[in-house]
Amino acid sequence: MVFTKPVVCPVLIGRAAHVQALTRCIAEACAGRGQVVLVVGEAGIGKTRLVAEAMAHAANDGLLVLQGHCFEPDRLLPYAPLLDLLRAMMAAQSPQALLDHAGPAGPELARLLPELTVLLPDGAPPAAVDPAQEKRRLFEALTQMFVSLAGQAPLLVVIEDLHWGDDTSLDFLLHLARRTAALPLLLVCTYRNDEIHPGLQHVLAGLDRERLATEIALPRLEPSEVDAMLRAIFDLTRPASADFLHTLYALTEGNPFFIEETLTALGAAGDITYAAGGWERKPLDELRIPRTVQDAVGRRTALLTAGARQVLALAAVAGRRFPFDLLQELTRLDERELLERIKELIAAQLVVETPDEQFAFRHALTRQAVYAALLARERRALHREIARTMESQYASALDARLADLAYHFSEAGVWDRALEYAQRAASMAQSLYAPRPAVEQFSRAIEAARHLSLAPSPQVYRARGLAFETLGDFARARADHEAALHAAREAGDRREEWHALMALGALWAGRDYAQAGEWYRQAADLAQALGDPDLHAHSLNRLGNWLINVGRVEESLSALHTALELFRDLDSRAGMAETQDLLGMTYGLSGDACTAVEQLTEAIDLFRMLGDHRSESSCLAVRTAFSGAVVDGVQLSALRPPTVCERDIAEALHLARQIDWPAGQAYAHIAAGQTLGGFGQLGAALTHAQEALRIATAIEHQQWTAGAYCTLGATYRALLAPDKAVEALETALPLAQALGSELWANLILEELVRTHLIAGDLPRAQAVLSAEMWRDTTPPTGIARRWVALARGELALAQGRHEAALRQAQDLIDSASGKGTSTPPHSAQPIPALLKLKGEALLALGRMDEAAEALVEAERGALQRSARPLAWQVYRALGRLHRACKREEEAERAFAAAREVIAQVAATIENEHLREGFLQAALASLPRERPVTPLRAAKQSFGGLTAREREVAALIGQGCSNRQIAAALVLSERTVASHVGNILAKLDFSSRSQIAVWARDRGLL
Repeated sequence: MVFTKPVVCPVLIGRAAHVQALTRCIAEACAGRGQVVLVVGEAGIGKTRLVAEAMAHAANDGLLVLQGHCFEPDRLLPYAPLLDLLRAMMAAQSPQALLDHAGPAGPELARLLPELTVLLPDGAPPAAVDPAQEKRRLFEALTQMFVSLAGQAPLLVVIEDLHWGDDTSLDFLLHLARRTAALPLLLVCTYRNDEIHPGLQHVLAGLDRERLATEIALPRLEPSEVDAMLRAIFDLTRPASADFLHTLYALTEGNPFFIEETLTALGAAGDITYAAGGWERKPLDELRIPRTVQDAVGRRTALLTAGARQVLALAAVAGRRFPFDLLQELTRLDERELLERIKELIAAQLVVETPDEQFAFRHALTRQAVYAALLARERRALHREIARTMESQYASALDARLADLAYHFSEAGVWDRALEYAQRAASMAQSLYAPRPAVEQFSRAIEAARHLSLAPSPQVYRARGLAFETLGDFARARADHEAALHAAREAGDRREEWHALMALGALWAGRDYAQAGEWYRQAADLAQALGDPDLHAHSLNRLGNWLINVGRVEESLSALHTALELFRDLDSRAGMAETQDLLGMTYGLSGDACTAVEQLTEAIDLFRMLGDHRSESSCLAVRTAFSGAVVDGVQLSALRPPTVCERDIAEALHLARQIDWPAGQAYAHIAAGQTLGGFGQLGAALTHAQEALRIATAIEHQQWTAGAYCTLGATYRALLAPDKAVEALETALPLAQALGSELWANLILEELVRTHLIAGDLPRAQAVLSAEMWRDTTPPTGIARRWVALARGELALAQGRHEAALRQAQDLIDSASGKGTSTPPHSAQPIPALLKLKGEALLALGRMDEAAEALVEAERGALQRSARPLAWQVYRALGRLHRACKREEEAERAFAAAREVIAQVAATIENEHLREGFLQAALASLPRERPVTPLRAAKQSFGGLTAREREVAALIGQGCSNRQIAAALVLSERTVASHVGNILAKLDFSSRSQIAVWARDRGLL
């Protein structure tokens, strides 16, 4: 008897451990501990079968199960798998139930599901606002729906085939993943690990970095498992013959889908037969094993009726998933006749029914095999027929089908319709911050225009160029921007010419400042010639930003303030926000960090109001940089605490990832590395620097590559790993010099000098400074040159030129600027790195009282700014001072404080080798630790306060003022103020009343 039964293994083979892992995750979700599980493997490996087992188990346990699918054409359709899931949910429940679960955010869902509009009180969702804000609202609406569902019963959400997922859906899944831990929700996603596109890679990296997901990787079956599969399929009582098993395994390599496909084809051809109570096969030399899946599918389709083959061909051209109503319209069959033909396809294991009562190919490879078997002329005709039918059938909701229509008309060669729908689909993708689908559709539009002998518009080239730029593809972005410029000039469109010039300037700013400056100058000249104040102001903004990066501070500020006045006259909030952002950068780089932070804060508020996530992300990163280590050592600081800076970093990174902006992510990681390194969180700083370098090199962004190497070098210097620091910095320097960036080159120079000093290599430190290509200004202007000046002073100190070191420190202190309205006066905000250098120079000169005053102030400044890597070095200097003055007890207290801070910093370093190296090098620079004395034990029991500081705290507890304390202890009021500041910092207090309560509770009164 010929074998005709469907070849589907009735049991799951070789996946027992994987089923158990999913079962445990379901139990955890039921207990309220949500998780994310990624089921990974190649096509046909059994991901869907495994998930089906989990879904059945979850349903038996009382979980609500929701499922959505990604299909290959959906890469260009935002929210595709979520639409699949939502429509299946509506079919199972009702549209009103969906709105009820969404709560107040229900109207937002109507943007995704127009069929909900009739249920809204006003009959239509609110008008769309900014695309980024729209995206955020949709994310929150969808999240609220899942939260509400999980509140009624534990929830299993399955999204299959993420490798075909659109970027917006992938971003939402990452957003939802961050909420699962606090919900009774299990999110299971499947994807092919050999078809990972950049959008999916980004999401997987985010899940991995934040440790949000558990991965279940499915391997191919072993020969023994293939044998078990054969025995289960054919109900065999004995193992399959070794030669048959060997041949089958060599052909299929243990892939379950290929095994089933091959066996089905063999059975359909009569090569497998039933005899003597079991299934037998022909001899090996007569066995016709198909060489490819296409062969297997071809053999199976050959047994179909002509009507079923017609439906199969239409379905293959329509896509892996195909709506029943579309097929019915195309075939002109009544429902009963069409269902009969589809049942034939299901029986042949070619097609399956989906949860929303639609149909799909059982596997993508099946659809591809059927599609490839059609003639090219045949495919074009079917694409044309499908496209025309879709236009007619979905005329009232074409926006939901734009990507499909563009695809089908393009494949059909109907170029005028392909152009129209591709442009509309591209615009929609842009509005949803989906750059990859935008690139796909703009490319389709350009191809269609060329077939029509039309010149693509400069706007289309520029839009695609911006999408390429967002994705970090410099070469293609450059080609498109240059094409936009050429097209604008050919058309005589001066405004589009200006836009193209500005786009080229912005693009080259990450590669070559000289090139960027030339494009910006051309744009500024054109704007002036056009007499357009808005264009002129935007030109001045970019030119001003370029000027500060090449060290021309005054010209930069002048250009930006002129732009700000123009935007105020125009009442342009967007323009004012952009200008204040750039002014913040300029003030920060010029050395006035306090004004910089004020300007940046105003800009951030405006960007939030405008919904400009890209600018907000960048601005948050810049504010972080100017709140931390970039300015902490050599300039007045805005004194923003670490927790606030960390919040800025997290928000900047979240926004950059949400809009798929790798360059923005790279800069946010650089700012994070610089800032956290200054606070002494060296492990996190190293991670951020390495991630910045990975992203910047991947997108070939030279500026951020130089910045990432610089940050990496600075972090290794703080880790006291000079060899690694020098390697990173010497890689960074030529990049910065080729870029023409004075800022990065100077920052790298000072890091190199200070690294050579750590290594004790004074000649190399001197050689670096001697080779500096920029003049030494006195007083030094700009934050980068101030850092170089500090490095020059530290080198002078190490060389024994103590007077020169003292002069350099004093010049830097006297020239520190901070015009911000909230900037404390110099006396209230010591600048720790400068005072440390001054104190060490005075100590070397034997001026002990002055040295003590400078170092105590340096200690206060380091504590004020939470600058732990600087603090332990200040304590070391204080210890050396006290030892030189024969104050052994105070010296030991200072050295103990240094060891305590060193231990705190070391605790942040995850890498064991780096941590041990840091501890060894840092502790070796201190005297050997002495046994704990009663005095030291007393200090440790009082929050690290010295004996003198405890006396001051006791007098504060008695209600004494600083003047009264100074008189009682025979100290200057300034010294008392320093002690009070240290007490507040060490105890993490903010007021004298807290000190008084603490002193009473500790029995100091």
